[in-house]
Amino acid sequence: MDNLTLEFSDDVLRILILDDSGKISFKDETDLGFNMNDYSYFKNRDELVDNFNEKFNGLLKEPNLVFKEAGVLIDTSQAFLNVFPVDFQEDAGSINSHILWELSNYFPETYKNYNIKYYRLNNQFLTDGIDQILLIAVDKNKIEFIKSLCNGCGIKIKSVDIDQFVVEKCLKVFYPEELKNSTLLLIGCKNSRLDFSLISGGTIKYYDYEIINTLNFTNLLVKQMNFYNSVFEVNRPGKIFLYGDRNAEVVKKFLNEEFPDLLVQYINPVDTKDTKDTKDNNKNFSKFSPLFGLALKNLSKKLENNFRNL
Repeated sequence: MDNLTLEFSDDVLRILILDDSGKISFKDETDLGFNMNDYSYFKNRDELVDNFNEKFNGLLKEPNLVFKEAGVLIDTSQAFLNVFPVDFQEDAGSINSHILWELSNYFPETYKNYNIKYYRLNNQFLTDGIDQILLIAVDKNKIEFIKSLCNGCGIKIKSVDIDQFVVEKCLKVFYPEELKNSTLLLIGCKNSRLDFSLISGGTIKYYDYEIINTLNFTNLLVKQMNFYNSVFEVNRPGKIFLYGDRNAEVVKKFLNEEFPDLLVQYINPVDTKDTKDTKDNNKNFSKFSPLFGLALKNLSKKLENNFRNL
């Protein structure tokens, strides 16, 4: 059975279908008709559910394609992400309280409405006992809204992930040796945002993001690169992987010119040689890499479950 993955990114819906062999059988995108970051649209929920149903079925024109469930991606702008220090010599209760306190500083009235995860980064550039964590918090109302959209198409959500972190699955599949044995910088290029993940030995060691415009993005890129080269001097990044849409092309060109010693390349899960439309050849399809990563993740779980049931 084919595996369906949906991504909600700003005002764009992306769809990717992966068959059980891991091959992409379908990919496409369309304008949502509203922006996922604009909460004012949520007041017209019933109308948006109907519009989404029309958009979704408009993409999947084949009448024999019927799905009961899907993996869902949101982009980083739809979550709260922050890195801050934590004293891990304290007990678990004190650490959890500190994390909630950090979140409440940003959302004093609504912090209890968030689903929260955090990851210890073990980046070891702070003092003994003090380490940094990556806090990931997603508004429960956002998830419920996406569930409403999918339920309107008869689709149950089986997982929700964030693009910047699930795309690492692609690195594990396509570049396992580089991921395991070196330090990589993963950059997600969005319309108004750049996300940076420093990955060393297959583990994320640092995360940051920058809000960008056409005037400041080069300065922000240089600032980020200088930070990684100074703070992580021993394990500075030797290779940069990019994913994204139009901004990815601009970022790649600048990095190649400014840092010629670094290898910069797209994470491109689509084999353009197999695309039916010849005009697709040589295009940047890295914007689909997060969907491919989530599809692989869900496919792996399915294969594991099938094995256990034998």
